[in-house]
Amino acid sequence: MVIARVLFRRTALAQPQPCLGFFQPSANARASVCRSVPHDAKSLPTAVRTWRTPVPCTTNVARDHVLSEHVPSVLQFIRTRVLNATHRDGLRFGRGSSSGWGRPPPRRGWLDSLDGNVIFYGIIAVNVGVYLAWQSAISSYRVMGDPTLLKALRDNFLVDIRNISAGRFWTLLTACFSHQDTSHALFNGLTFYFMAPAVMQLLGNKRFLALYFLGGITSSLASVAWNTFVRHENISSHGASGAIMATLALYACAFPRNTFLIFFVIPCPAWVFLPGILLYDGWRSISDRRSTTDSAGHVGGLLTGIAYYAWRFGLKR
Repeated sequence: MVIARVLFRRTALAQPQPCLGFFQPSANARASVCRSVPHDAKSLPTAVRTWRTPVPCTTNVARDHVLSEHVPSVLQFIRTRVLNATHRDGLRFGRGSSSGWGRPPPRRGWLDSLDGNVIFYGIIAVNVGVYLAWQSAISSYRVMGDPTLLKALRDNFLVDIRNISAGRFWTLLTACFSHQDTSHALFNGLTFYFMAPAVMQLLGNKRFLALYFLGGITSSLASVAWNTFVRHENISSHGASGAIMATLALYACAFPRNTFLIFFVIPCPAWVFLPGILLYDGWRSISDRRSTTDSAGHVGGLLTGIAYYAWRFGLKR
């Protein structure tokens, strides 16, 4: 799934950008956390002090007069300050209150607790490892005529109707970490390098992995279905383009005014680039039968990213 040669330029916007230090929380993310109701630090001691001040009067009439003067103010304080500081925050807990009152906030999952660099460079490392395995297998077959490793990689890191029919369903995902060609691996790697950090910051580690894996699996299914039932050809496919296209599509939906550099030169706003590349890959999948680019897989990845954005940020509002 060879992706177009696209480089992404940072723009001076108030959204998370694909840049260094991308795992710092954004201003919007920090502002989204509910604030606790402020406590007036001066009013509480004053009210208590007034209540406890000894009354220099020995008569019951004078004591009753002082109590009748201060009790309403204390009760008003309890009704407003104390109840606002406890009950209201407790009721807002479901919407993300950070106060210590009420139930404790839910714990973060272990994936979201990891440093984002672990996920980011982990995906790159797996792709590099599978790429080196392909190079070793090809070299071993050419030099020594040993097809063992080559066959193992073909059975486990290519997605096609043959592998699916044989029950090797894991190839729907493992093919998304597989590259044989050096240029294929480089362009997918560059696109992932520029796109993934901002999307990971926006979604968090767990949801980013869900998007990435879902985009890869959907692109594999789209590729197998298109080649088998429409083109009637047994074509094998692999590459991270489908998963990366899902990431790209969600980024373009989230930050439509950001700019992409097509072929490292041509500036294009995200809101123009996304429908353009969707139409282009759709047209190529129908018209160009000689291309080695899996355009149907690209379309599957793009639609997954758009659908995930609509579900996560549109329907849940």
